[in-house]
Amino acid sequence: MKKIIALSLFLLCVAAVSAQEQADTMYISLSQGRVVKYAVSDVLGMGFNADEMPKFPVADDATAFDKLSPAASVKKLLEKAGVACTDTLGLITITEAQYNEIKQFADNLVVGAKSEYQKYRKCYNWITANVKYGEQYDNGSYVNNDPYPVFTTKKAICQGYANLLHLMLHTQGVPAMVVNGWANSRYLEDNGNKMLWGAGHAWNYVCCDGTWYVSDPTNGWEHIMSNLSEYKTKLAPTRMDVVVFKEDDCWFNFYECFLNICKVTTEENVFVVPYSVQGFKVNCFNPFDTIPENVREIYIGENIESIGEGIKGLNEKAPSVEYVTVDSKNKYFSSNEGALFYSADYKPTDIYASIDRNIPAYIPAKLKRLVLKAVEIGKSGIVYDKGSVSKHDGIEEIVFPKETAEITSGAVTNCKNLKIVRVPKGAKYDNAFSSSVQVIEYE
Repeated sequence: MKKIIALSLFLLCVAAVSAQEQADTMYISLSQGRVVKYAVSDVLGMGFNADEMPKFPVADDATAFDKLSPAASVKKLLEKAGVACTDTLGLITITEAQYNEIKQFADNLVVGAKSEYQKYRKCYNWITANVKYGEQYDNGSYVNNDPYPVFTTKKAICQGYANLLHLMLHTQGVPAMVVNGWANSRYLEDNGNKMLWGAGHAWNYVCCDGTWYVSDPTNGWEHIMSNLSEYKTKLAPTRMDVVVFKEDDCWFNFYECFLNICKVTTEENVFVVPYSVQGFKVNCFNPFDTIPENVREIYIGENIESIGEGIKGLNEKAPSVEYVTVDSKNKYFSSNEGALFYSADYKPTDIYASIDRNIPAYIPAKLKRLVLKAVEIGKSGIVYDKGSVSKHDGIEEIVFPKETAEITSGAVTNCKNLKIVRVPKGAKYDNAFSSSVQVIEYE
């Protein structure tokens, strides 16, 4: 991996472009956010050498997770990661005093238990016998699913049942975690996109005396994890609340049925997304924690299929990124002068989601010049509608592609530093931009 090298007053970083161009040209991203294309020979003349230039991760024979069989994926992960991944409380919120109160109760509850399984069953049986299912809103008040309110009010929905069981088992040293996904799922298909779908649910995975159990205290279901056929669609996990691996300057979890990079820890200026970890292919890059401020560029290989939907961590968790480059072999995403776009083969994780592929999937926070590109074109050209580009403080210039037919009012909003917009001649853009923005028409 190449470290960014200071030349005169600029910090330069080399970014490979498409496979066709890669042999003789590359982009140089300057610290001021400008991007310039250079010949490779010129770049080498600046003092770089081929070994210093960032490269995309090399594909290997790692196991790829099938989003249609998420229970099998979690089984493989836990068989590899073991109980070490259960050393935290995941996403649970609780004070030390509250934890100690529940621990004292659980200590008394499990008296006489001679194995981890007996401790687990005593906690499980108490929850199923005493906690009552409440609607998300009970008499106008939100049901608090944190473990302590569930413990005291004995009322919860599925998330609260799972959180309390996890906490009680944690106080007893029994490995456990919370997962979210679908209960009683079925296979659906829409426009060639097939996936599992069901009722949103939360439950637990518990390891007792070396055996993993799939435990659902809300419904009173329990299965041995190895008996996959019994529960693979009945309880289909889409995310786990624990970190399964920590290596290659990353933390990994299970998210959207994929192995996901949830945290980046590199001290380098350039982050190359790894292809695999521990023999498993990395398919998702949706950070939950802030990416270090030293990271200026991101390189995405052919393996990444998702950057998150609904919640895209890169939008809020990558404050200093200037530029992203995607391997031309990637079927799901492409890059264009620093911005990330969905490709035609991208499959939404929500089967009913509508994706406008002409709108960037991700615009780096420090990107100053956004060059939009045509991915899908309608009969009358591309229409950029409300919210196409919004809430971006870094953008100073936007270039609309020649295929643009219309830019409606509200298509570009809350870009406070936007100064210049370039639109093709003939495109309609009445009232699309504020009076402070200079509009330049091009042939």
